[in-house]
Amino acid sequence: MVAPTPIPVASLQLDPENPRLSTPNSGQRETLRQMAQLQGAKLRVLAEDVLEYGLDPSELTIVTRVEDEADRFVVLDGNRRLSAIKVLENPEVVQGAVSEQVLKALRRLSTAYHEDPIEEVPCVVFGTRGEADHWLELRHTGQRGGAGSVLWGSQESARFRARRGERDIHTQALDFLEARGDLSPERRRMVAATTLRRLLATPYVRERLGLEWSQQTLKSLADEDVVAAALRHVVNEIADKKVKVSDVYTVEQRRKYAHSLPHSVVVQITREAGTGVKLGERRGPAGKKDEKDAGRGRPRSTRKRDRLIPRDCVLNVTDPRLRDIERELRTLSLESSPNAVSVLMRVFLELSADWYIGAQGLSVPESAKLAAKLKAVVDDLVQRRKLNAKQAKPARRAAPKDTFLGPSITQMHQWIHNQHMFPGPSDLRAEWDGLQPWFTAVWST
Repeated sequence: MVAPTPIPVASLQLDPENPRLSTPNSGQRETLRQMAQLQGAKLRVLAEDVLEYGLDPSELTIVTRVEDEADRFVVLDGNRRLSAIKVLENPEVVQGAVSEQVLKALRRLSTAYHEDPIEEVPCVVFGTRGEADHWLELRHTGQRGGAGSVLWGSQESARFRARRGERDIHTQALDFLEARGDLSPERRRMVAATTLRRLLATPYVRERLGLEWSQQTLKSLADEDVVAAALRHVVNEIADKKVKVSDVYTVEQRRKYAHSLPHSVVVQITREAGTGVKLGERRGPAGKKDEKDAGRGRPRSTRKRDRLIPRDCVLNVTDPRLRDIERELRTLSLESSPNAVSVLMRVFLELSADWYIGAQGLSVPESAKLAAKLKAVVDDLVQRRKLNAKQAKPARRAAPKDTFLGPSITQMHQWIHNQHMFPGPSDLRAEWDGLQPWFTAVWST
């Protein structure tokens, strides 16, 4: 097992013989510009990912020493990632090589990057290029009969997300039909996932099929059997290749397709928007369960909670004052006391960060702003595997100054300091729900 070697970014060079480049050996600056030009908008996306998540710890950068320079290394694999880092360090170097829109985004990302730059890159060092050739081929030249990388297809990707608690809109529809016996596994494999996903992602199409998309869940706005019949019609058209992705590529094409559905297929909606029933939970038009489902328990109320912290959220708060604040946040009404809740939540957030920084001995100055404290705690929780990347994402997004989407520190500050900003119950719930994994991880320490 080869142990990773951490190498300073300043000691890494882009490969002038990179197979991605049409004109090799052009010098480091021109190589970087060629990489940027080649990647275009993808460079911005990669830079955003590097800024938010860092470098992929499961895939080491492959390097070899520069001839006659013991402290310099050329990157044989990982040039895109190194390019992103170098552009985050100095976006001006690619001016003219990327569009103004991409350059503007890279400048914005660079400002955030310099608050916590990547100093070292974990690498595996090979003695020569030849020693690394086999592994480079496995990474980049396809499946090679099974020895190389075998990418997931749409079905495998959907299953991966489903087993993490996420299911794409089209996957929910197909699962629903298959569970009913309306779609066989063999027939399902004939359905082009991209085509169905595009259709169901369009509100007008969902309306014609008697569906709504709420809280990442596909729901029925009419009798389940009627909705199933409409879905089955669309799925069969896709499976039979009567409808292809090129036919529904634009929004206008999808609206045209929905409008062309036979009258017998179009669903007459019997429930109001926002009161849909999850597919598979059969109920009558009035929202009551069918008789054959009677006795299986009462439907859960859709009423929003009136307390900031949900009852099923467990926090092991050990600090006496913070325990009192938590207790108050669990009792104050969002409807009648939104101002008190907004202030107390902001206090609870910062004091929880302070407590964690002190408990773990993190090197964060006492004068640091809340955004810096939050980021330091998130990074430490991720490193300790108390938060995964998905759970950490809302907390990371709360820190930048230019975001007002919950959760947002800027929003919290505005509620306290701006007399014209009024916290609403839904806003407060959004702030808490985004940060709940962070709070839970902090107080599980």
